[in-house]
Amino acid sequence: MDNETNFLSFNKIFVSLRLKISKKIMTKSKTASSKAVQNRISSKFAVEVSDLLIGDKTSVTGYHTQECRPEKLKQPIGVSESARLGIGHYFWLEEDFAHHWGRISKTNGGSYDVYTADLNIKNSLNTVFNEEGYLFFRKMIKRAIQHLQKINVNVTLEKVNRFLADYVWKAYNISCIIYDDKPTNKPKKKLIYSEIPDLYYNKRIQIAVFDLEDISNFALYLENQKPT
Repeated sequence: MDNETNFLSFNKIFVSLRLKISKKIMTKSKTASSKAVQNRISSKFAVEVSDLLIGDKTSVTGYHTQECRPEKLKQPIGVSESARLGIGHYFWLEEDFAHHWGRISKTNGGSYDVYTADLNIKNSLNTVFNEEGYLFFRKMIKRAIQHLQKINVNVTLEKVNRFLADYVWKAYNISCIIYDDKPTNKPKKKLIYSEIPDLYYNKRIQIAVFDLEDISNFALYLENQKPT
């Protein structure tokens, strides 16, 4: 093989190698550019830390809404067995829902107040973010219903709550329940929980605290709020 042939052969190999290197550089550049775009998009949708990320917390802030009154409350107002989770003191985990509740249910006097408190959730039954808690909660409700049916007692919310309070929550040392109180858009009202009909993606979370001892630092947070 003469020198000219050697040169031509080497030149082909060099051109081929240069093209491969160039393609790799372009691929890396595109990948880096793509990752940069993805990072910019992801940063816009970063999850904000909130009280909903309960994790291993033993205490959270709760919001308690009541009608505005001249003499402010010293402690939260309890509810009866007809409430979803029975007798207890009910708090919202997010301030927005405390206002929603005030607008639709606590404006007999024209305005409402919002209180805050530190809630001890060390012995809570978390039916929202804990799979085992949810399955246990569902199982116990089914057992309560089956028991009432077996003894020929009419199944009502009050009777189910009484059975759970007497025979389940105390037995398992459950002091409060974290619960997803399913919302719905109210017809003919401005209150909209979801812009997408039938997709209520915002969890309207309540905590029902059974014992006042698990509620501390109860105080007025917002006064004389007007419904809008």
